[in-house]
Amino acid sequence: MLLRPSNTLLLDEPTNHLDLDSKEVLLDALADYGGTLVFVSHDRYFVEKLATKIVEVGDGKATIYPGTYESFLWSKQQKEVPGIKSQAPSPKSQAPSPKAPQPQQTYEDRKKESVEKRKRERAYKALKDRVAELEARIADREKAIKDVEQAMAAPDFYSSHEKSKPVLAQHQALMWEVGELLGQWEMLQGEAEQYADLRNS
Repeated sequence: MLLRPSNTLLLDEPTNHLDLDSKEVLLDALADYGGTLVFVSHDRYFVEKLATKIVEVGDGKATIYPGTYESFLWSKQQKEVPGIKSQAPSPKSQAPSPKAPQPQQTYEDRKKESVEKRKRERAYKALKDRVAELEARIADREKAIKDVEQAMAAPDFYSSHEKSKPVLAQHQALMWEVGELLGQWEMLQGEAEQYADLRNS
């Protein structure tokens, strides 16, 4: 970048200390940017709205996932979440021919299908309850962030390092917690949507 100038921005946690309105303004500006963006963020909403390629760093290597953050989560789910079938179309899976004979469903088959359906219903309800719980926790933490930011906006806030330091640490901890909660929320929301598709199939 120094030897061959290019339109590149390197951003480290660009949404820290931003409220929701400011975050949307930043998102719009970066979306209109014509160069390359490389950023690190724990803000799952920000990543989902902006990223077109995800780099996962861990276990001594960096793995590149082309596509959005939602595509990255989908790829991870296929490896980590048992019992959830892929929604991606398979080149080998084709609709059965209308002329092909359909096997008759036995009583045992219907009973087994009913049991599986009830299991999916219970799992779906449990997921929705967890999603609702996470939404309440996120709202609570976001309110706490606004209260801390109001204290940080005081004119004499930085006059005493000893007083401001724990408040800044609390703010950072809350921001990280909200980012983690949003990640859990998106993961569970994706699972709930897959279960909803299974219920309707």
